[in-house]
Amino acid sequence: MSSVDQKPEVELREAVVVDLESGEKSSSAGSKQQQAPQHHGPPPGQANPLAIGFAAFSLCSFVFGLYNSGLITDIPQVATGVAVGFGGLGQLYASIACFLQGETYSATTFLTYSGFFFAFGIMFSVPSGFVEAATAEGSIDPLNKCMGLVQLAFAICSFFYFLGTLRQPKLIQLILLLVFFTFLFGAIGALTGIHAITVASGWFSFALAAVAWYVMCFFIYTPENTFIRLPFF
Repeated sequence: MSSVDQKPEVELREAVVVDLESGEKSSSAGSKQQQAPQHHGPPPGQANPLAIGFAAFSLCSFVFGLYNSGLITDIPQVATGVAVGFGGLGQLYASIACFLQGETYSATTFLTYSGFFFAFGIMFSVPSGFVEAATAEGSIDPLNKCMGLVQLAFAICSFFYFLGTLRQPKLIQLILLLVFFTFLFGAIGALTGIHAITVASGWFSFALAAVAWYVMCFFIYTPENTFIRLPFF
C-alpha cells in the first residue's frame, strides 16, 4: 500500500488491479519487469468513473434490498424510478468512461448491470404493459416466473464475472460474489414461490450495497476533502 498521502488506483481488470501512484514496486516474486506496477487508471487529475459506477450500484442495491426483503414495502414500483434515474444512467456513464480508458472488465460489468436496472424500470412502468399482461389471468405467478428467469440469467453472467475477479482485491471479489447470490436467491425465490428465499435475496442485496458504498467512499475520500482514510484490501 502507499503512504497516507497516496492512494492506490483500483481497477476492475483481468489482471492484478492495484496500482500505486508512487511507482512503488510490487513485493511479489518475479523479475524486475514483472514487479513494475501497471498503470491502467485515469491520468493524474482525471476523475475516476468507478466512483460513479459504485455509487449508482450501491444505492440501487439498497433500494432493491428494501423491495425483496419486504422490510418496508414489497411493491416493485418503489425501485423503478431509482433503477432508471440513477442505477441505469450512472452505470451506463461509468461503463462508457471505462471503455474509453481501455478497462474491458469494468466497462462490461457496469454495462451489464446498467442494462438490468433499465430493464427493471421499463418492465414495471405503466406504458410497457408488462405487469398488466403478466397478471392478466388474475395471478402473480406468471409475473414471478418472468422475474425469476430474468434474475437467473443475470446470476449466470454474474458467476462468470466473479471468476474474473480471482486475481483482484478481496473487496471486488466480495462484491461480485454478493451480486451472484442476490440474483441467484432472487431467481430461486421467484421461481419456487418460497418467500423466505426472496427475503434472503434482499438481505444479500443489503450486504452488497454496504460493500459497494465502502468502495465508493474509498475513491471519493481524499486528503483534500476529509480526514477519513479507508484501507483497500
